[in-house]
Amino acid sequence: MGAEDDVMVAPVPVRVKGVYIAESEESAPVPVVLLEDESARIVPIFVGLSEAVSIHHALSGELSPRPMTHDLFISVLECLSASITNVLIDDLDGGIYYARLTIKSDSKQSEIDARPSDCLALALRSHAPIEVQEKVVREACISKSDVEKLVSIDNYLQ
Repeated sequence: MGAEDDVMVAPVPVRVKGVYIAESEESAPVPVVLLEDESARIVPIFVGLSEAVSIHHALSGELSPRPMTHDLFISVLECLSASITNVLIDDLDGGIYYARLTIKSDSKQSEIDARPSDCLALALRSHAPIEVQEKVVREACISKSDVEKLVSIDNYLQ
């Protein structure tokens, strides 16, 4: 498949499988969010610790006593009668993922460049669909043996 074929391939719907920690003897533990498509392909998105905790809280339905940044963003959108309609992780370049957040306000729809970690935290809170370009899934997916090496973030938050 050539680069021109990638443009015509529809994005792949994914779900957030969970938040994990990649442990290594050579470096500090790194938070990673796993995305899974219908074919059980797993795409790892490495994120910062605060974003990992935010995504984990959104997945588990935990509420903070005070609004965290992603909760505040959702509240602001609601006050403006706007909503997140879609999140698309659309590129991977040099190990860095790129994403777009689509927001609808009245009849206007806008795409905003954003970090994938923020997009995921916001999509989970707003129940917006998450998609990944097929070329990114093909390039980034990991094996089941790689997934088995990860540790749940719950082990670190207790």
